[in-house]
Amino acid sequence: MNDPATDHEDPVPIHTLTATDLFAGAGGSSAGLEQAGYRVLAAANHWPTAVKTHAANHPKTQHHLANLSETDFRAFPSTDLLWASPSCVWHARAGGRRKPPVEQERLKADAGAIDRATAFAVIAAAEVHRYPAVVVENVREFTDWSLFPWWLDGMQHLGYQVQQTVIDAATIGEAQSRRRWFGVFTQGDSVDLTPPSIAPRHADRILDPDLGKPVTRRLYVTPQIEQITEKDIPHLVMYRRNARPRRADQHPLATVTAGGNHHGIATFTAAGPRFRMLTPRERARAQGFPDAYRFHGSQSDVVKQIGNAVPVRVSRFLGERVAASLGALPASSPR
Repeated sequence: MNDPATDHEDPVPIHTLTATDLFAGAGGSSAGLEQAGYRVLAAANHWPTAVKTHAANHPKTQHHLANLSETDFRAFPSTDLLWASPSCVWHARAGGRRKPPVEQERLKADAGAIDRATAFAVIAAAEVHRYPAVVVENVREFTDWSLFPWWLDGMQHLGYQVQQTVIDAATIGEAQSRRRWFGVFTQGDSVDLTPPSIAPRHADRILDPDLGKPVTRRLYVTPQIEQITEKDIPHLVMYRRNARPRRADQHPLATVTAGGNHHGIATFTAAGPRFRMLTPRERARAQGFPDAYRFHGSQSDVVKQIGNAVPVRVSRFLGERVAASLGALPASSPR
């Protein structure tokens, strides 16, 4: 079960580098960068609730409530690293969305095209500040975007060397399987993106001891609960079609999302099955947030902020590797 007192006890390195966090959300990326030894000088997002959460946890950071597609980046400080997580909502192929042609996409005539075009804020900021390094995070479908080659060419025209990779948060020490695309852009040496060799961190590390209430009626997840035969061992069940129960002490959570809670915990006990949904705090732990991290807004706002966040250990890993390429820190594995 969760032991928050020991999950983040590693010493934080001396802050020798600076960073800007665009589309910062609740601050998972900023939290990881701070653990990697950066001072996050500026953070920006368009959602007031997320900015309020970020400010509560990163009070020394300069905060900007802004539409980053219409921002003058001369108002931002120059930093060693730019981290950016442009909107991913309209890149995913959910609901049968089709890939629009380049000519249509360039017109920005619909909500999807406008949302996807937020990625061009990265080029605008980099053109002003010429950051030594830029890290961009998004869903894997980002590279299928009609304007992706054009966007990538824009970064290269600014003199950046491009590295692309897909990282599963579970391979970096999070108790969650979450695969995301990362673009790493540097003006000097390439960044070592070799995955670390670390022991997996299973879901039981982030769970509270509460087994939930007795199951007294049939639930959507009842077919999964009925497959559990091992007593007193919490299992992960999902509000998804064709899902199967998985031991929490042997598997990470499936991806934590912004659109609701699909994760449940079921346990077969001598008194019968028990079940509950994951709490927002457990979902936050799966993203690497320490229990002291404060979230503002309604419960649905909190769930959205958590689901949209960059896993803390992933941003720490990339921050450390970028720092090593800039000659500031030795490359190290996530804790």
